[in-house]
Amino acid sequence: MYKNFLDNHRNGILILDKDFKVHYSNKALRKIFKKDSQERCGEFLECFYQNTEKQRCLETSRCSGCDIRRNIKKVLVGELEQIYIENVMYEALLLEEKKEVYLSMEIKRLIEENKIFIAIEFLKVKVNEEMVISDKRVMHDMLDNMGDFIFYKDSDLRYVYANKSFCDFIGIKKINLIGKKDSDFFPEQMSKNWEKTDKYVLEKGSYMEEEKINGRYYKVSKEKIRIDKEDILACVVKDITDEKNEMKKVYVDKLTGVGNRYGYDEEIRKLFQKKDKNYDLALLDLDYLRDLNNNYGHSLGDKVLKYVAKTIKKEGISKVYRIGGDEFAILIEDDKDSLEICKKINDKIKESLIDNKKISTSIGVVNLKYSESILANFNYADTALYESKKKGRGTVTKVKR
Repeated sequence: MYKNFLDNHRNGILILDKDFKVHYSNKALRKIFKKDSQERCGEFLECFYQNTEKQRCLETSRCSGCDIRRNIKKVLVGELEQIYIENVMYEALLLEEKKEVYLSMEIKRLIEENKIFIAIEFLKVKVNEEMVISDKRVMHDMLDNMGDFIFYKDSDLRYVYANKSFCDFIGIKKINLIGKKDSDFFPEQMSKNWEKTDKYVLEKGSYMEEEKINGRYYKVSKEKIRIDKEDILACVVKDITDEKNEMKKVYVDKLTGVGNRYGYDEEIRKLFQKKDKNYDLALLDLDYLRDLNNNYGHSLGDKVLKYVAKTIKKEGISKVYRIGGDEFAILIEDDKDSLEICKKINDKIKESLIDNKKISTSIGVVNLKYSESILANFNYADTALYESKKKGRGTVTKVKR
């Protein structure tokens, strides 16, 4: 399938084996030279001397001085990994007429199934004074200079383009990446996960997620696009670590160190957007915090709030938010016993003394239903919290739906 993509590429693409025999040529070149594969490079390009001397490419009197041959050989033997040459001229016999052909091209070394090939991308082809292929690399050059990771895959999920930033990040040279799949380089489970999302994009049209890799955060945006009548998966990966760290400051409650109302709103929105994991929502309210503040000062109230936040986090819960003066929201994955966890939190708080003052909390719990609105789910949890307070405070109530 990636050959289908190359076939419709606006630039000329020629792939040679180690004997200079044409392994593949795309439509743009076949249109100019009216040739197919299995010939040597010079024969395909209608070299004037191999035609007039009736000798094969590499065997004419001029071959040893041929700039094209010399540069291909440098790449073939590994002297250079790739090379760009501009406006090299050779003489061709086109339509029984001798013409000057000027080529600007990029020559790269490929290894496919342990065989060495040479890939040549013709960026400019000028016959006499007529430009028949003009440089279409401007967009690729621009993408190469971007810090974001950008790559394209064909409908078989083979790489057809990757920019320099992405290749540097994964430590694989572009020439070794093109035409390959993730499974050729990356661990099996990782490749399967990426394949799953890639197939989803080709079927549904787009996909977006955040990933944490080596301590940094990345926003991955994938979209199906159409290039030259082929479905292509385009992916942009943006490093959002700095942005994420700044947002954390906005989403964190300065007093307790847990999330704040903004953090809760953002997290619950993501859960309802993804719908890939089930959670229980617990609302915890400090009993009589206002009385503590009024009778003993806000410094005691602050100590109590910090202690409650610390107690919740000690239960191994990461999604904790202070959403009001004395109210916390807790998101607990439903494979854990949320009722038991909340009872444990309540008991620990009731057993504690803060500056010799007893404290307690009331908790309401509900299992989230993505089929209902965020507000409806919150109201169910709030109703459960109200039931706990009606029971005499210091209790836990879970609403089953």
